[in-house]
Amino acid sequence: MAVLLDTGILYAYYDRRDLWHLAARRLIEAEAGGLIVPAPVIPEADYLLGKRLGSEAQAVFYQGLVNASFFVTDLQPEHYARILELHRTYSDLQLGFVDAAVVAIAEHLHLGRIATTDRRHFGAVKASIPLELLPADSGNR
Repeated sequence: MAVLLDTGILYAYYDRRDLWHLAARRLIEAEAGGLIVPAPVIPEADYLLGKRLGSEAQAVFYQGLVNASFFVTDLQPEHYARILELHRTYSDLQLGFVDAAVVAIAEHLHLGRIATTDRRHFGAVKASIPLELLPADSGNR
C-alpha cells in the first residue's frame, strides 16, 4: 500500500544527523507500495534541505523527483475548501497550509498512511479517514 510523505520525513531521509534519519531511510527504502509526495511538501522540503544541507542535497532530492522515485500528487480545486476548513477547525494548533494539504490529499486518495515526524499536528487532526502515522518512532531507541 502507498504512503504519503510529509516534509519532516523527507528531510530526515536526506540528513544523516537527523534523529529520524534511520527510521525515515528504513521506511522509504522498504516501501513497496509507492511513495507519494504531495506537491505542497516539495517547496518546504527544498527550503529545509537548502538551508541546512546545501544545494547538493537539494539536487539529490530533485533527482529523486526526476527519476520518479516519488510520485507527486497535486492539489485539486476542491482541496482548498478542505484546507480552509482544517485551518479553522485546528486554529489553536496552527496546523499550517502544508499539513492541512497533506490531510486533504490523504482524504481524497483514501490513503491514511502518512510518513511524518510531526505527531503534534497529524496526531490531533480528525480526518474523514483513519490516519496511520509512520514510522512508529524515530528508530533510535
